[in-house]
Amino acid sequence: MISPIELIASPLLNISYERLISAQSGVGINGMFYFGDKNEDTAGFTQVSPYYRMYFGKKYGGGFFVEGFVPITSTKDRYYTYNYYNNYAGPDYHEETRTTVGIGVGFGGKWVTTNNIIFEASMGVGRRFGDNDKYDDSNLTGKGMLGIGYRF
Repeated sequence: MISPIELIASPLLNISYERLISAQSGVGINGMFYFGDKNEDTAGFTQVSPYYRMYFGKKYGGGFFVEGFVPITSTKDRYYTYNYYNNYAGPDYHEETRTTVGIGVGFGGKWVTTNNIIFEASMGVGRRFGDNDKYDDSNLTGKGMLGIGYRF
């Protein structure tokens, strides 16, 4: 499954794969890969989230669902410093990569057509644990999907 709106609106690739265990449950993995602009403070962002879902619909692996997920997030931040020595007054920067792991919950809906085309709308929020630096106070992360895919 892929989320085309995020791919068009920003340089974010949001993809997902799910394996159904039964009519009411499935496991999968979601990946969000942000390719930031070279002029932004965030030079790159990657989040991979394995998840488990429970479905409450009448169709096999479809309808309303709740999920638990484990977001593994890697962020590459760019920090600017200014050097006023030697007649140079321009910015200089260094990049740092930090990785965090967390836990989260989400909900959504999945609709399956007769020719196995899948539409999904979902969202979730999670708490990150680990290496949060002094410039980022947020321990929250999220995931979402307004996607289209194919069930094979």
